[in-house]
Order: sequence, then C-alpha cells, then structure tokens
Amino acid sequence: MKKSTKQVRINFQLINKPSRQYKNLAACTVLTGLLMGCSGSNSNESVDAPKVTDETPKCASKAPLEGSSCLRLDERDVIIYTPDEEIKGIALFLHGAPGTPQKVSGIFDAKTITEEQQLLSASPQGSNEFWGWDSLNTERGGAVDTDFIVNLITRLKAENNITSDKVYVFGYSAGGFMGYKLACEIPEQISAVVSLAGQFRGDFEQCTTSTPVTIHHLHSPRDTDVPMNGRVEGEIQSVDGTLAHWRQINGCDETTEITAHPAVSALSNGTETKLWQGCIKPVRFSELNNVPHEAVYDAAALKQIYTPIFN
Repeated sequence: MKKSTKQVRINFQLINKPSRQYKNLAACTVLTGLLMGCSGSNSNESVDAPKVTDETPKCASKAPLEGSSCLRLDERDVIIYTPDEEIKGIALFLHGAPGTPQKVSGIFDAKTITEEQQLLSASPQGSNEFWGWDSLNTERGGAVDTDFIVNLITRLKAENNITSDKVYVFGYSAGGFMGYKLACEIPEQISAVVSLAGQFRGDFEQCTTSTPVTIHHLHSPRDTDVPMNGRVEGEIQSVDGTLAHWRQINGCDETTEITAHPAVSALSNGTETKLWQGCIKPVRFSELNNVPHEAVYDAAALKQIYTPIFN
C-alpha cells in the first residue's frame, strides 16, 4: 500500500530531528567516550602498557661478566679478559652447542687463567646455530670459523702489542670439535688444544698437517651425548681414533705414563691421566670417572689436570 506524502514527510522529520530523549542519550554517549578516553581504557578495548627498554649493556646477548670487556669483530661478540701484567699469550675459549661464551668461560674459569698465566682470554661466538662452529673436516666443511679465529688472533696481537706466539685453545663439546679443526688447519698458530668432551669430526684424511700440537683430551665413559666411541650423526670420530691421529703427527710411541688426578665434579671418584712417551709435543688423555656430558665442572680441578700444557 502506498504511503501518503504527509506520512513520508513526518517520518523524514523524525529522522532528522531527534527527540529530546535521543539527544540526551547521544550526549551521554559522547561524554562517556570522552571520560573513557581520558582513563585510557574501556570495557571493550585494552591499551598496551608502555614498553620498558632494557639499557643494560650486553655482550653475546647477555650481561657482561665481571671484570671483562666486549670486543666486536665481524658481527660477533667476544668476551675479553686482560691481565694486569705483561701479556704472555692468548687463551681462546670455544663454547658448545647449544652454548654461550659465558658458559665456557665459567667451565674453564677464564678469568683465573688470565690472572695466573698472564694470558689475554677471548671467548667468541660461533657461527653455526646447530653445531656451534664450522668444525667438520670433510670436503663439505668450510673455513668460516677458522678464518674468523685467524682474524681474531691477528687483531688481538695488534691491538695489545702481543709478541708471543703462544695461543691456547680450550674447547667444550662442540668447542672441542672446533679445537681439533684448528689443530688441523692452523697448527703453526696453535700452541695447545684442551678439549673437554669433544673429539674430531669428519675424515682424518682431510687433516693432512704434519705440524705437532700439544693435545690434552678430557672425557668420561659415562658421556652419552658425545660418546667416547664416537657417533654417526655429525661424523664424530672416537676418542681413541682422535688421539691416535695426533700421536702419529706428534711422533709418540706406545708407552704411557699414568697419573691420578682429582675429580672434576661432585659425583666423580677421580681422574686418571695417560701421557704417551716420546712425543715431539705431549699428547694426554684424562678419563673422567662418572661425569655426564652436562655436569657442574670444578674449574680448579680441571685446571690442575691440564696445567702442564703451559710448560
């Protein structure tokens, strides 16, 4: 049915001229909106709290260690401890995977080594998120971390007027893998490698060096993460094979000398260290009693065991 013109007009007027009740409701709505806007929230919406920026200095994504400084090289952080006296060499600390420069510095107590041995200590970040380092010794293996370590040694010597050629490498787990690669790739720049629970990765045929390097390997038969017998995954060689390779390079004979050493963790009963005889440079193996891969290591006990590398 058709509506009359008058009826349409009335409806149009009602739409465009709200009643006093409608005006009051609209005014309340506007006022409520203003009040809610001043308060910063309402029942239907939430406003994010102001973001708090952490301005604490970081090194390798964590708070700096006491007494250390932070060096930036090739977009990586390096934790540095500098001795008060004349610098007599460099100590490199290579972390595991997953791991951090802070963790490996603590395992070996880099700060104490710096003070006692007058070594500039450097704990860099590795390049590989899964393996920690580019440590594989095969045709597929690269030189990313080897080149980085060479650049780091060069820079540390230049900026600190270090004339000594002594460079000691301390590696834990994957850091030990990398320590052995450095012994293969740049043995003329390495004085000694101390590897805790990390052996050679890859093919021994790829390690063609004939330059001796002092080797001290520490491992426990209880280690199931990086077993002493090696592991197919990661092409990890056995401890026996690793040490046999360096005994050949170092010209050792088959006779050994056994020394008892202290335990390196609370649950261990002690450590037995084997030293091969007739070597151009020493090769040692310390068998850790009852020590899992991830353990609370006694840094002082570890240091007592590997201290001969500094002789």
